[in-house]
Parts: sequence; C-alpha cells; structure tokens
Amino acid sequence: MRTGIYFMAMEIVKAVLVTLGGLGVFLFGMKILGDYLQNAAGDKIKTMLGKVGNNRFAAVGIGTAVTAVIQSSSATTVMVVGFVNAGIMTLFQATGIIMGANIGTTITAQIVALQVLPITEFFVMLTGIGFFMTMISKPKVKTAGMIIAGFGMIFAGLYIMSAAMKTISEMEQIRNLFVSATNPFLLFFIGLLITGIVQSSSATTGILITMAGQGLVTLDAALFATLGINIGTCVTALLAGIGANANAKRASVIHLLFNCFGSFVFFFICYFAPVSSWLQAAFPEIQTQIAMFHTFFNVITTLLLIGFIKPLVKLATLIVPDRKRDGEEGPLKYADERLLSSPAVAIGQVRRELMRVLDDAYANLTLSLDAIRDVDLSRTEEFDKRDQSIMKSKGALVQYLIKLSDMEPGVEAETEIATYHKTISDIDRIADLAQNVMEFTASLKQNNSSISESGIAELEQMRGALDALKECVCEEFDRKDISMSEDIEKMEQRVDELYLAMEEAHLARMKSGECTAFTATIYIPLINNLERIGDHLFNIFRGMKTYVKAPAKHEEASVAV
Repeated sequence: MRTGIYFMAMEIVKAVLVTLGGLGVFLFGMKILGDYLQNAAGDKIKTMLGKVGNNRFAAVGIGTAVTAVIQSSSATTVMVVGFVNAGIMTLFQATGIIMGANIGTTITAQIVALQVLPITEFFVMLTGIGFFMTMISKPKVKTAGMIIAGFGMIFAGLYIMSAAMKTISEMEQIRNLFVSATNPFLLFFIGLLITGIVQSSSATTGILITMAGQGLVTLDAALFATLGINIGTCVTALLAGIGANANAKRASVIHLLFNCFGSFVFFFICYFAPVSSWLQAAFPEIQTQIAMFHTFFNVITTLLLIGFIKPLVKLATLIVPDRKRDGEEGPLKYADERLLSSPAVAIGQVRRELMRVLDDAYANLTLSLDAIRDVDLSRTEEFDKRDQSIMKSKGALVQYLIKLSDMEPGVEAETEIATYHKTISDIDRIADLAQNVMEFTASLKQNNSSISESGIAELEQMRGALDALKECVCEEFDRKDISMSEDIEKMEQRVDELYLAMEEAHLARMKSGECTAFTATIYIPLINNLERIGDHLFNIFRGMKTYVKAPAKHEEASVAV
C-alpha cells in the first residue's frame, strides 16, 4: 500500500516538474516569437500606433493588429500607458487600442488550440528548422529563423505539458479531484489569482486548454476560469501605471474596467445560460471551444463598450482625479521607461527625443545670434534655463540608451543605438557652441562694442544657411531617410564657403578701418563656431548611413520624375 502511494506521489512530482519545463519552453517560445516579430516590424508598430486618430474603430483595429504581432496584450497596454504618460496619445485613443489589444491577444488561445490538429509534430519540427536558419549569417534569415523557432517552441512546450498532464489524467483519484472543482466563483478567482501572479494570460490560457484537452478540466470550469484570467491580465498594466502621471494611470484603470465589465456580464450569462452546450454544438473539440469563447468574450465586450469610450474615460477620471500639484517634469518627454520592453518602439521614441533636444539646442543658438546682433543680454535667463534642460536630457538619454541595449534589441538596433550616442555628443557640442556665442555677446557689451552692419548682414546669411541645413537634417532624421544626401552635403559645403568668405570680408574691413582689432577677436571665433555647428549638424545626418540603406538609383530616378 505504502509502495503504491509512494509510486503515485513520485509520478505526480515528475509530471509537475515536466509540466513546469514544458511551460518554460512554451513561454520562451512566446517571448522569442513576440520579440522577433516586433523587431521585424520595427518602426511599423510605432507608425501604426502614431496614426491613431479619433476614429474609435481604427483604434480598435490598430490595437488588434499590434497585439497579434507582438503576441501580448500586456505589452501593448504597457506601451499605451507609456505613450499616454509621454503625452503623445489621448485617453480616448488609448481606450480604443486597449479594446483592440484584448481582441488581438485571443490569437494566442487560437494557436494553442491548434494542438488538436494531427500536425502538432510538424509544428514542433519548426523549432529545429528555425534553429538551423539562425546559423546563416544574413540578418533577415536569422530573424525569420528565430520567429519560426519561437513558433515551434510554443508547440514543443504544449507537447511536453500535454504528455505530463496525460500521466496525471490516468490517475483516477487525481483526475476526479480536478474534475470535482466546479464552484464558478472559486474557478473565477483561481484564474484571476494565477494570472495576476505570473502576469501572463497566455501562460494561464495555455495550461488551461492543455488540461482541458487531457480531461482534467471540464468546459464549464474552463469558461469561468477564462473570465478570471481576463481580469488577472490587467495586473501588468496596473503595475506599469505606478509612478506615471494621472492620465497614464487612467489608461491602466480603463483596461481593468473593460475586462471587469465583460467578465461580470459573461459570468452571469455562463451561470444562467447553457453557453457550454452552444459551444459544444458549434465546435467539436474542447480546446477549440475554450479558444473561441475567449475570442467571443473580447469581441462582444468590445462591441458593447465601443460606443461608451467617453463615459469610460470620465469614469476613469473620477477614479483617478488630477493631482493638485504635479511634480517637475522629467528630463525625457517621449522615451518612457515602460517602452523599454518594446525596443523597436523605444528606439523610435529616442529618435523623437533627440530631435526635441536638438530643437532646444538650436533655439538657444537662434537666441544667442539675436543677442549678438542687438548686443542684448536680457534673455540670458531663458537661455540658461533651456541649457540646463538640455544637459539633463542628455544625461537621461545616455542612461536610457544603456538600458535599451540591455534589452538585447538585435544587431541592427545596437548599431543604431551606438550612433545615437554620437548624435547626443553632436547635439551637446551644438549647445556648447551656442553658449560660446552668448559669451561673445557679453564681451561686446562689457567693452561697449558691436559688430558692423556688414558683419551682421553676413551673420544673417550664415544663419539662413544653418537654418536650411538643420531643417533638412531633422526632416531626414525624422523619416529615417538619407535620400537627400547630396542636397545636405551641398548645404554643409555652403556653410563652409560662407565661413571662408566671411573671414576674408572681415579682414578686408579691418584693413579699411571699418572694424576694430577688438571686434576681430569676437567675429573670427564667432563664425568659426557657426561653421563647426554646421559640421555637427552634418555629422547627425551622416551617422544615419550606418543603419539606413541608401535608396537604389532607379528609386531615386522615379522620385525625381
């Protein structure tokens, strides 16, 4: 008797250990698939999220598409919280995307349900095929290999879990213990609790469907557990809202309100209506029945609430009121810490930050040129305040890029990140050179001197050349495009030519007595600083050539036509 109990206990321990191993393979496969799909999509995800207008149906569609690609509603919701916190997405837009994310995440359950097909072994084989593809040096083939391997690992993990649970299901006493759990409220809270702890509805749903396939869970039990899973998945978003501004916290609350409303409505429907009978009549396998219920739940809940987005936003605003006194704004506006888990999106946000800081540095240059023209230091405080902001942003951006590299975003992304470090240095030098120009104004004022009208006219000409160069560099940087390479090179050469001409003209004015020796000690270093600013602007553009492909000649010709 004791030997039998010992043997059964050992078998249960083995089955649990193998199940945990299978779960690990499943989750790792989900992570690899999601991460590499996200990296392959790159800027397309950010572009899609950036195109969300006030059309609620478009927002739902975009949320569905993005989540289907990255295989995680939690990741999408965390991104949305990050965008709202950065002030680049409204709560109205975020709500539509969150609704879509809940629909998009159901594709995971549909993938898991595919194990009922007699081709599971083929899917498992994809793990090996994908691995061998990663041995090829071409980056695109490697990425495709990782995606295929990740997809295969999902089914390898399910296959391992299914085999382990089959062992448990053959033990009649243990099987009866699982099947006897029929209390809807208990099942609901078990689904909620486990999902809240592991912070992955995909993992909980995968285990649930696999258990159901082995007869350890009835369909009715699975339906109530699924409703709890949908609330448990909100934990990740709620944690992401910690430390964020009021609007970002409201986005997390809206996610919770959406899932709570749907879960409570469906709980009563499942409690009083024969939902399981309807599903059994429509779909032959229990795995498919659970997956389809998960999809129906989110689609129907979205249809019920899509017309009430504004009331949802108002309710979230009541739950999370505005703080009486928000703290000082952080040094970064767009690059939110919550976006680090989505490197492709985070890199895009860093690009926006770089252009924002460059705009600040250039605004200081403009202010300093105005000051030297008028020999006026009245706006020094404004200049200094912006300069301090640039310094703080520079330090925060460096730290953000280091954290982004730690996320292992891929070889191509690492190249881009390395270039951004150099871009930060170029922007910092532009800010320093603008500071030099401001100091030249102080010297002029102290010596009661000024630059001649001819010199001022030349400075305005140089300012125009730098403005044109900066505008083109920013446009190309924002579009991640180097098609205007020849034009920008000519603009930079124009700055160099102006510098030489201005130097010669000033020396001529000195000989004629129009300018004093003192103004030469200001004017020559001044125009040298401006020429160096042109070099740093060009460096920012030139750095893109390390991670942006030049357009083919035939493409350039077609654009010209």
